[in-house]
This record gives sequence, structure tokens and C-alpha cells, in this order.
Amino acid sequence: MAHFSVASLTQVVLLLIFICWTPSSTGAAFSLEEEFLQLKIQMKQVVKSFEAKDEQLKSLENKVEQLKSLESTAIELQAKVTVLEAKVEQQDSLLTSLLREKNECTAEATDSIPISNYPSAVAIPGIPSSCADLREIGHIWSGIFSVMGSAKMESVYCNFTLLTDDAGFQKWIGYVDVKSAPVYFYVQRNSNFGTENIPIPFDLALVNEGNAMDLTSGIFTAPAQGIYFFSFAGVARLYASSYAELTADLYLNGNLIGGILVRDTVGSADPLSPLSFQSTLNLKTGDRVWVQMNSGGTPSFLSDYTSYHHTHFTGFMLEEEIVASL
Repeated sequence: MAHFSVASLTQVVLLLIFICWTPSSTGAAFSLEEEFLQLKIQMKQVVKSFEAKDEQLKSLENKVEQLKSLESTAIELQAKVTVLEAKVEQQDSLLTSLLREKNECTAEATDSIPISNYPSAVAIPGIPSSCADLREIGHIWSGIFSVMGSAKMESVYCNFTLLTDDAGFQKWIGYVDVKSAPVYFYVQRNSNFGTENIPIPFDLALVNEGNAMDLTSGIFTAPAQGIYFFSFAGVARLYASSYAELTADLYLNGNLIGGILVRDTVGSADPLSPLSFQSTLNLKTGDRVWVQMNSGGTPSFLSDYTSYHHTHFTGFMLEEEIVASL
């Protein structure tokens, strides 16, 4: 595109003035000079106008180049969109094919099971206790299930593609830990105790879930039938003498289960001796468990201080015979 310079335009104007300048025009020199000045002013305005239009043309050319660049980018993006659309169509086709194969396999597996394996669902009394019970109430898909065993919940695998009497129809896996309610406690004393042959009472319960442990009486009452674990620990204070002893014993319903004995026959000055025991018991609902001490006629006692809590008793339910709670 051609651009006119200021120098070129000035030359044109001067040429016109030279042509018009003749000796006959000498008398009008001042008038011509004024016209020349006006023409010069107009020329400057024209030059400015040309320069402004030239800048506009340059700006338009830049915009055209930008539009061409955007058009090229748009073409590239359209090509990428086309490729992505083709990939989406391929994925849709593959998914449709996989779903069709899955439905066909499911239909074949269902058709291979004899219709006699799908009796009409009926209600049964109580909780299902076998895969046969599960089939009777309407289960048709093989899997792992919880059923009621003789005393606890049991986990079994049921293969409903087989007949009830077929080998492998039911496979026993193991027991399921089910409790009707959690039961555990941990209690402490904060003072000495020397009373013999009575349940040891306690002062502080750090936990007593189920409220089965009574602090005042020191007696634990089983809220449900099952297996329970107990642990006792304390410090015996054996008074100085030629012979001193102290026992801590576990009782169930007034019957001695077992205990721990500490004894001093040397006669040292007020020795301290730790004592502890653990026990696992099969309890029925309402059974009572406690710990009591005996000093064998000596002035020994369980030593404790307010801030130390040397005497501890803890217990919790390991397993519940859930069938007895239903």
C-alpha cells in the first residue's frame, strides 16, 4: 500500500507556485504571499490528515493479521474437537458392547440354574440359620451372609447356583462378633483397704460402659451371657513381723475362682509387694464377680494413696452368646 510523505506533498505545492509566478504578477506579490501562507497552512492540515489516515491503515492491517491468526487457531481447535468426538463415539461403542456382553453372560448364568433352585419366597420363623433358610426367604444371588449359629452369629458362603443338598452349597467361614451392647469397666481405689472376706469396693470409675460394675459394692454383674475377661492389680503392705501375707482372690457367685498370694517371712521393715492376676470366665446373665482380700490373720492390707491409685480392677466382654439375648 502506497504512503505519501510530507516532502513529496511540499514539492507539488512549490511546483504549482512556480508555474503561477510570472513578471506580470509582481504587483500582486503580497496577495500571492498571503495565499501562499494560507496554502501552506492548508497543506499542513492535509499532511496531518494523511498521517492520521496512514496510522488508521496500519491499525487496520494489524487487526487483519490478528484475525488471520485467530482464524488459524479456530481451525486447529475445530480439528481437535473432531478428533475428540471420534474418540467419544469409540468409547460409547465399546461401553455398549461391554454392557451387551455382561447382560448376555448374566442371562446365560441364570438360564443354567434349574428353575427348581428358585422356589417362591416364604416367611420362616426366627432368624435364618443356614443358606437353605436364606434361599427359602428369597435369596438367589450367591455370596457371604451372616446367619444364626447355635450360640453366636456365623458367617457362611452360599452358592445358590447349586441345589440345597449339593456339596458346596454352604461353606462355613467363621464367627461374627456381634454384641447386643458393649460391656467394659476400669475402676480404682484411692485409699488403703484392709477389711477381709468382703468384696473390695472402689472409689473411681475411669470407664463403666453398660454400668455392670457397682463401685460401692465392688461387684460386677454380667448383663448378658458370654465370655468375659478380668484383671486385678494392687500393692500389698506387709507389716514387719516374722511372718506376713496377703491374698487377693476372685469370686464368682460366692465361689472362689483363684487368686494371688504374697508372703514375707524375713521380717523386713514394712515391705511392699505387687500382686496381680487375670482370668477369663464363661458367665451367664446375672452372674456376679468380685475380688476380696485375706491377710491370714496378719495386719497386712492393700496399700493405696489418693494420688497414686495402686489398686486396679478391669473387665470386659470378649464374646456374647447372642442367641441367649434374642
